[in-house]
Amino acid sequence: MLLRLLFYFISISMMLLNIVAADEPGLKCKKTSVQQQCAMSGAANTDAAALQETNSWWFADTYDAAQEQVFMRLQAEFEQDPWSICTLQVGAGPADYSYDKRLRETMPMNVFANSSEMFDAELISFSGDIDLQRADQHVMANHIDYNEAAGILDLYGNILYSDSGMALHSQSARVNLYEDRSLLRDVSFVIPTSPMRGSASVVYRDSPSFSRYKDVTYTACAPGNQDWMLHASRMKVNNETGRVAIKHGWMEFKSVPVMYFPYGSFPVDDRRLSGLLTPTLGVSGRSGFDISLPFYWNIAPNYDLTLTPRYMTERGFMLGTDFRYLWHESSGEINVEVLPEDQLTNELRWGGSFLHTTHFTKNLKLAIDANYVSDKAYFSDLDGTLGVNNRNRYLESDAEISYTLPWMALTTRIENFQNIDPNEANSNVPYRRLPQVKLDMFKAFDSFPLELALDSEYVYFQKHDLDGEREGQRFNIKPSVSFPFVSQSGFIIPKVALQHTQYWLNNTTNSTASSANSLSKTLPIVSLDTGLFFERDFESLTHTIEPRLYYLYVPYTDQSDIPDFDTSRYDFNSNQLFRDNEFNGVDKTQNANQITAALTTRLVGDGRDRLKLTVGEIVYFADRKVNLASDVDNRVNKEALSDLIAELSSEITNELKFTSYMQWSHKNNKIDRGNVDLRYLGLSNRFIFNLGYRYRDEREGQVGQDQIVASAMLPIYDGWSIVGLYRYSFLDSKTLEYLYGVEKDSCCWRFRVIGRQFIRSDAGEVKPENSVFFQLELKGLTSLGDKLEGFLSENISGYRKPTY
Repeated sequence: MLLRLLFYFISISMMLLNIVAADEPGLKCKKTSVQQQCAMSGAANTDAAALQETNSWWFADTYDAAQEQVFMRLQAEFEQDPWSICTLQVGAGPADYSYDKRLRETMPMNVFANSSEMFDAELISFSGDIDLQRADQHVMANHIDYNEAAGILDLYGNILYSDSGMALHSQSARVNLYEDRSLLRDVSFVIPTSPMRGSASVVYRDSPSFSRYKDVTYTACAPGNQDWMLHASRMKVNNETGRVAIKHGWMEFKSVPVMYFPYGSFPVDDRRLSGLLTPTLGVSGRSGFDISLPFYWNIAPNYDLTLTPRYMTERGFMLGTDFRYLWHESSGEINVEVLPEDQLTNELRWGGSFLHTTHFTKNLKLAIDANYVSDKAYFSDLDGTLGVNNRNRYLESDAEISYTLPWMALTTRIENFQNIDPNEANSNVPYRRLPQVKLDMFKAFDSFPLELALDSEYVYFQKHDLDGEREGQRFNIKPSVSFPFVSQSGFIIPKVALQHTQYWLNNTTNSTASSANSLSKTLPIVSLDTGLFFERDFESLTHTIEPRLYYLYVPYTDQSDIPDFDTSRYDFNSNQLFRDNEFNGVDKTQNANQITAALTTRLVGDGRDRLKLTVGEIVYFADRKVNLASDVDNRVNKEALSDLIAELSSEITNELKFTSYMQWSHKNNKIDRGNVDLRYLGLSNRFIFNLGYRYRDEREGQVGQDQIVASAMLPIYDGWSIVGLYRYSFLDSKTLEYLYGVEKDSCCWRFRVIGRQFIRSDAGEVKPENSVFFQLELKGLTSLGDKLEGFLSENISGYRKPTY
């Protein structure tokens, strides 16, 4: 779409309407907030001279000072500078350059010129500071001749054309209105939506869909900046096929030629074209130098294939394929990659995935997500090190068919897990679900406070390894009814539920002779949730006090023989204060006779919590007797009070935020866990600073943690920034991870280089690994190296890729 806008000049057939001759000497520019080069010619010449003097490095610049002045003139044609998005604050959106072109047919056209002549009623000539305006279109020229009989329009001298989608400058142009052809010489153009600019010595527009160019240059850099330029001696653009073909093309970066290609072809719009894609380069300690060169094959309009040869100096040659397809109601993707022989392990290594979706009707949907790799270390060895420590331990595959209505959802699903953690035993892999059938319903009534709900499922569980663990079927149903009374001053929500769970088990070698094959439990669950809202307005702040009480009752039933198919205990935190079960699955249901008391108070200003404090605790009126099967001691929890939860946070300013969390153990008389975070995100610049501390007490059933993490992004000068992260464990007395690098970001190009050292596993004495990554992206053209935005976003809180 960027180049297509250049291929249309102006429809001149309306120029003979509403012609007004006027004597307005001198060239005028629109008065905008961008630049005023025309009105300040002396200052502009001075700036141009300075630009020409300071922009010489290695080789001569592509555009001299006079040509840059032309681009600045075109830049000033728009109400908003196309490159101003580079300086907008966080949250501001780009300018809107859209325009309803149908208005051009209804609005009058005005032509101002120093003089006009008509010969034989067929030839009309305008001369002297011609200024034509219609709707969003604007044309300026020194001389215009129009031959009505031949349909030929000739424009001469300092021609300027602009509309909402582009601005163009040329020295001479001939337009054949009858044959819809044109010839332009010495053309310069600016397209604001990209934004981009460029030039050509000659443009032949042979038809509305086919154009030829000579000596073409374009860039995404703003006027005055020539950091990168793409040149071609010849270029052909076919809008019907969406293809651009160039000959003798070369790339310049910082005025230095860096790449030459005798022939090239790329799409002019969003249509897919077969050809080579941008290579990816990288270096890591586990694979050595790593290069990939993808080839895209547009087989048909509804399916395509990408072949990715990859070579790693330490491991060998690898081939990846990515096949995508799209039908009327279905779409999907098949990925397979094979390393015939890993030179480090002397093994065949491969991985594959299958992603498919079909919408049979508006409510009926089929979704498949199947994944498999040859070994547990596949991702840690071959998927690079950017995503390490961020991936789950288990590779999930599932397929489901679902039928949904506003009040009901019915889902049938099968699910499998594969261990992809080299340090994890296969015996810990979750159970397969073959299958799982869920039926959930919910109904609320507008006329009176009543909500009805039903949660139900049937699952057949199968163990990953035959290690003697029990397998079997489970059926669970949980209807509930609640009566919510809610107002602006508070709420009260009584709720009653009945949970029934039935098991049909297969006895295995580890099962005792007395183990029953059929087990069940039926439990009522009664709760009452209440809260009040008090607030008081001060001069610039609002103070709120929000007390909340939550009562829960669940009788005790012996569940020691019931296996834990997919159930574990929640980490105790502020959310756990108001749950009706301390377990995150239905295999175990806690017995409860307890009340939660919590209090939240806020200072609110400008819609933000300038200060927020929450304190909560559970008071137990009965011992908790239900345990997981893994709790071999089967202890009874007799504490009368839960851990005390306290959360303190503050949006000190719009840029500076503070959050903290503490869990105090009455039993051990010390902090069980906690964290503190201080974050600064510059809204007027890209300055980012994060400092966090994590603590977790080491005890039975809980892994200890005592570490600090700091990350930052520090702008230096002219778009250059330093990025860094440091993670240190006081418990292990060692550095877990650090990274550092530099980044240059502008409207024109982006460059990043990052060095990283990390420990892949905390098991035993593991040596740290080192990696170096880089990325060079020429905006509007191509990108080389690793995609680092996702990695930086995950590790540096507040980091965002600029939208320009």
